[in-house]
Amino acid sequence: MKGRTVRILSLCLALALLLAGLVRTLLHPDTEIYYENRPANHIGALTQNTVLNGTFQDSVEDALADQAHAAVKMKKLYNVLDAKLSLPFARRLAAGGRYVGYRNVCLFRDMLVLRPEKPSDRAELLDTARELVNSWSAALPETPLYLYYIETDRDIDLETGEKSGIYEYLTRDLALPAERIGKLAIDSFDDYRRGFLATDHHWNAAGAYRAYLQLCGMLDLTPLETDGIYTDRGHYLGTRAAGIEGIAPEDFSVTLYRYAPLSVSSCGNPFEDYGLQREFIDGELPGFSYGSVYGGDGGEVLLDAGGGGPTALILGDSYDNAILKALASGFGKTWSVDLRAYHNDTGRIFDLPSFVAEHGVDLVLLIGGIDFYSSTLLLS
Repeated sequence: MKGRTVRILSLCLALALLLAGLVRTLLHPDTEIYYENRPANHIGALTQNTVLNGTFQDSVEDALADQAHAAVKMKKLYNVLDAKLSLPFARRLAAGGRYVGYRNVCLFRDMLVLRPEKPSDRAELLDTARELVNSWSAALPETPLYLYYIETDRDIDLETGEKSGIYEYLTRDLALPAERIGKLAIDSFDDYRRGFLATDHHWNAAGAYRAYLQLCGMLDLTPLETDGIYTDRGHYLGTRAAGIEGIAPEDFSVTLYRYAPLSVSSCGNPFEDYGLQREFIDGELPGFSYGSVYGGDGGEVLLDAGGGGPTALILGDSYDNAILKALASGFGKTWSVDLRAYHNDTGRIFDLPSFVAEHGVDLVLLIGGIDFYSSTLLLS
């Protein structure tokens, strides 16, 4: 009798935990999983199509996994035990300047990185991107089109210094004048360390500022004056550190540009600002991510400096978030389009020539790294 009572109580406790997770998921879901530096999964729209294709069911499963009671604590406990057993050994190997695989990334010296890729790994996709850019250039003879490529750890072997040649492969036979093609070059590990976050795939304030100055030269903009850099010391863990215990938080810096006054809207809805840079500097963000500080990946964002002047369209991904307001300060109006969210946010299919004609865009900038040119850009 006693054993049966224990089993019943255990079953009731398990059901109560599941029910608590369900109620939390439906009524009071977390918006962000700070432990993994990512937005929390939520239940998607319930429609006939989402049920038939399985996306609704998948969203329910993912949401419950995020919102379940003590889910984050259980993940953390597992990761703490794993880190104590294997991470110190991996760190000793990586300190000597070699790639050491750990979880979904590699350790290399004091950074979390990915191994380099070759152009042949994505040749067909890069060929398609080149053809797309050439077709846009031909369709818009009166609208200058610029291409800027961001080299990252995927473009160089950090052990040997050998470059992958992805930028050269992408830009060969590109129907753009040489002065409209540029890149952020990473030619050594020291270059990479100076320009990128140690626990994230994004660039840091120094790398973003270097790219901004190069883009000002390409686009004939006068660089904004700055008031230096604000740095939060030792509180940032990026996406590559998600779920990895024992990785030390790093500094996170923001360049203090003297922005022009900008009115911001997303898909026609006004926003007070793009990103939370001021709140970050004022210490008002208890937890923060690259996206929360610099602005999210909205499908269509308009930054209006007023006063006329040329207009620009920037097609990119999350990299340009860090310099979007600085670039927009040099134009009358600047549209930022992230093709990963454009259709969902606007309900429309993106067509560059139509967008340029509809909004009277004077120039177009494509900006991103290998993922942008071999994936995001091809969503158009």
